Amino acid sequence: MRLRPAHYWRRQTRQRRPERFAGVVCDPDGTIAKLSAAPQAALSWFDRFIALVTTPFKFLGIEGWEETGCRAEGQGRPVRHAQHSTDGFWTIDLRLEAFAIGATAAELAAPRYIRLEVEPGTKAHEICASHRVLEGMGLAFGGAVVVDSDGPFLEVHPEDEFQIVPSG
Repeated sequence: MRLRPAHYWRRQTRQRRPERFAGVVCDPDGTIAKLSAAPQAALSWFDRFIALVTTPFKFLGIEGWEETGCRAEGQGRPVRHAQHSTDGFWTIDLRLEAFAIGATAAELAAPRYIRLEVEPGTKAHEICASHRVLEGMGLAFGGAVVVDSDGPFLEVHPEDEFQIVPSG
């Protein structure tokens, strides 16, 4: 595997290992139930530095991402400024204001959080690279929902569905 931070891992994996996606059926209620009650910890300087080495292992499924078969849409506000790592990813931890998988909306009476992992080569990444994503600003997003086995915790990997929501 050639190491480079500019490819979309889900697209590459679908082509190389389609069995990883076969038979994965979305369970909206079960997936929504896994939303975090607290934000994930900020990435340390070491986490951001070593990502160029560790992310290829995630692509291979070693301490990686597990498919849920779900796609979500939502809105929220970052709990801290977006963090950029040596693998090219932007990491954004959000307090959710809205979250739905299909017609199933999350109950957000109690705070719920999700991590966005924004990969190079996507429209979402272009937006993050050209605008500072700051704590408290409004974001709207959509994308595949995966479980990061580091936690485990839920992540959304936005591709085209990502925008900064103007205040007002």
